[in-house]
Amino acid sequence: MFVFLVWRIGPTSIGGLLWKVGWGLPLVFVPYGSVIAFETLGWWFAFPSNRHPIGLHNLLRCTVAAKAVQLVTPSISQAGEFAKIHLLRRAGVNSDVGTASVVVAKTTITIAELLFMGTGLAVALSYVAVEPAVATSVIVGIFVMGSAVVGLLLWQRSGMFRSLIWVSRRLRVLTAFVDRHEGFLSSTDRLVKEYLDDRKRFGLSCLGFFLGWAAGIVEVWAFLSILGLPHDLLSALVVQVWSVIVTRLTAFVPGTLGTQEVGIVAIFSFLGLTPESGMAFALLRRIRQIGWIAGGCAILAKKSRG
Repeated sequence: MFVFLVWRIGPTSIGGLLWKVGWGLPLVFVPYGSVIAFETLGWWFAFPSNRHPIGLHNLLRCTVAAKAVQLVTPSISQAGEFAKIHLLRRAGVNSDVGTASVVVAKTTITIAELLFMGTGLAVALSYVAVEPAVATSVIVGIFVMGSAVVGLLLWQRSGMFRSLIWVSRRLRVLTAFVDRHEGFLSSTDRLVKEYLDDRKRFGLSCLGFFLGWAAGIVEVWAFLSILGLPHDLLSALVVQVWSVIVTRLTAFVPGTLGTQEVGIVAIFSFLGLTPESGMAFALLRRIRQIGWIAGGCAILAKKSRG
């Protein structure tokens, strides 16, 4: 799809828009730094208040490295969560504390994502004409995801791994694994339940991740600006919201290669912008993505050697 879009729209017209960026190309990597910073802050608040075994700077590096793994693997972003646990263990964090923080952070980032999509979609639908069937499908999808999050929270309060231990005892499934790690699983469950009682940190974690999604609007605005396209904040909000929705729907594709470009071109057509401008924007975002992936892989390699 990626190659077809470039060929169909025309490399020359796309290149002409990208040429306008000129010496400003290094600046495309800067706005995403605020997204990473807020996501790190959201993860920071996912640790219990009395258990911060890792500094904020090191947690920032872990976030960048995990993002790189998440973007290049077809795992619907789950590989990034396992990478976080691995990196925390390499940093000397106890497995139960690290795993509990990742479980909680995954919950709060999902809640923040749903809130952002719901809020942004309400604004976007009042600004852009979208087929009713598409809007209805997205709203239903958000509702289903929200119901799943509520179920997840109830599961976490009752003990996520408690059910695994119960099943293994009665069906003898994974019995050896559970016997070997029962202490770790029970401790992780206890830490998660303790954390959920700390509503202040839970709310701050959700807020940090929500600001991370919202910071993407600034990046969109900056990209539109340097490409010489209409760059009001409302247009940037529409592009960011629908980009998040497209990314979520196609998360099984490594790096959402092709699907991200198709989505952005479609979004730009809704805004009355040309396909070449949408593809130029998508390529700028892809350049930024490659740069941050390279940085994350370098951090991952250094930490793995250490």
